[in-house]
Amino acid sequence: MLAAYKFHRLRWFHIPVMIGCIVFDVLMPFYLVTHRNWWRRLIEEGDITSFGIWMHFGLLVALYALEWVQIATARKILKGETEVRQTHRGQAKALLVIRAIVILTGGILA
Repeated sequence: MLAAYKFHRLRWFHIPVMIGCIVFDVLMPFYLVTHRNWWRRLIEEGDITSFGIWMHFGLLVALYALEWVQIATARKILKGETEVRQTHRGQAKALLVIRAIVILTGGILA
């Protein structure tokens, strides 16, 4: 994602990498539900009430919301509306920070 951010002018590189990152972010919860014993950890051990779980969940919601808005502004850019470029860039910076924190909190929770 950092490389795609850096090389944003190379659309042939930027767009597929960003789409891949978004697809990865969307599919990761499905992988975790199907391959991890989440019921034991969250319900039986009582981790569902911990602040870390809810903070991570809130960050995931923010990540998905930012990705949705990024897709909307990217579509406008592809249609030729150049005035949304600054908005798209600002959202990208926020997305990089939120994604880093999501990865960090996920690693801590694991």
